[in-house]
Amino acid sequence: MLETSDVPAGVVNIVTGARDELAKVLAEHADVDAVWYFGSAEGSAMVERASVSNLKQTWVGYGRPFDFEHADARELLRHATQIKNIWVPYGA
Repeated sequence: MLETSDVPAGVVNIVTGARDELAKVLAEHADVDAVWYFGSAEGSAMVERASVSNLKQTWVGYGRPFDFEHADARELLRHATQIKNIWVPYGA
């Protein structure tokens, strides 16, 4: 489905395996910009520790369940986007 869609290659990556093992690898990986993790409290702490060296953005649940189906869209959008401002000097 994704291959025949307008989504550019590499935008969606589906990785399967053991949750905590994969979360640690993704959190440590320099080419991954952010990680959402909603598993155990221990796993959440591990993701945050592993992402410190590359300043990765994280959103973790610390063992609390998260209902994505009924979640507030603004909260999801806040964690899924990044706004950057630039300053362009001009004039004399």
